[in-house]
Amino acid sequence: MDPYETLGVSRDASDEEIKSAYRRQALRYHPDRNPGDREAEERFKEVGRAYEILSDPGKRQAFDRFGTTDAQPGMGDFFSGGFGLDDALRAFMENFGLGGFGDGGWGGGRRVNRGSDIEIRVDLELSEAAMGAQREISVRRDEPCEKCGGSGADPAEGMKDCEHCGGRGRIRTSRRTILGSFQTVSECPACGGSGRLAKKPCEDCRGRGTVRRDRRISVSLPAGVDSGHFLRLRGQGNHPGSDGIPGDLIVSIRRVDYGEFRREGDDLVYDLTLSVPEAALGTEVVIRGADGEDMKVEIPAGTQPGDRIVVKGGGTGRLRGRGRGSLVVSASVYIPRKLSREEKKTLEGMLGSKHFRADGK
Repeated sequence: MDPYETLGVSRDASDEEIKSAYRRQALRYHPDRNPGDREAEERFKEVGRAYEILSDPGKRQAFDRFGTTDAQPGMGDFFSGGFGLDDALRAFMENFGLGGFGDGGWGGGRRVNRGSDIEIRVDLELSEAAMGAQREISVRRDEPCEKCGGSGADPAEGMKDCEHCGGRGRIRTSRRTILGSFQTVSECPACGGSGRLAKKPCEDCRGRGTVRRDRRISVSLPAGVDSGHFLRLRGQGNHPGSDGIPGDLIVSIRRVDYGEFRREGDDLVYDLTLSVPEAALGTEVVIRGADGEDMKVEIPAGTQPGDRIVVKGGGTGRLRGRGRGSLVVSASVYIPRKLSREEKKTLEGMLGSKHFRADGK
């Protein structure tokens, strides 16, 4: 699915243009306006999925880079999968500011409390990006308090029902919307939707239910990653407490030090400057490869400026497939500005040779 095509917007569309296109199509295909129409329902899910991608800067950037909504091999989840009708309805409600629905309304029940994500930015060496590597990442994150089990309450005192919502965790209100009159059920602001409050706060976490701890997490970096890529480690982010699920740890590749190389897709390009005799006679050069091993590369006789000598398998790993890209030696020829008397005499003797003339005559 191409989210731009689905919403009918250009690739350089602004956030406001994307939102406007989504709202227009979401209203058109909403299930309440098309009861029993499976085709409209599928279209409603498609536009919701498209908006989920294009409204998120990270997902939009990943789609623009790879041209697909599929997760890349070894790169974690670029996009969340399994986008169904509930997800599309939730996106619709959030976009139009309708809040959460429960007890027979959209969304089924109380929203799951989810911890926040943590983003860590790392710089990589050439070998790590090209060949893949294991990295130890230091993370400071919120974890459930061991003393109270994440409840935030003193274990000796326990919990009590929230007086604001009567222990239900939700507040019901009626409102008129663009689709008519609805009863909306929103999360209780006093208890955060749990329906319970601490009689006395836990001393260790001061009622938060979480404590901050330093952890070291091993991350597998797949071969072929580049700057701008990221890995999403599910459930390794901040924890909201006992009544919830942890967020994710996002490892972003800030930059890669390619040293003497420059990267073109999965290929590594090495710029080599040859002398006139080397270009004419051919030579052999030794290049330290991405894997740290020396590679001997034969430069054929008669190499011209701009010629590219390709060594298959000498590039980076392929994120989308097996194997590696190529090492590409891009040749240029150095023409000296100053010559000794002997050098001039030698070159002048070659002027009459047809092999040193472009027309070969």
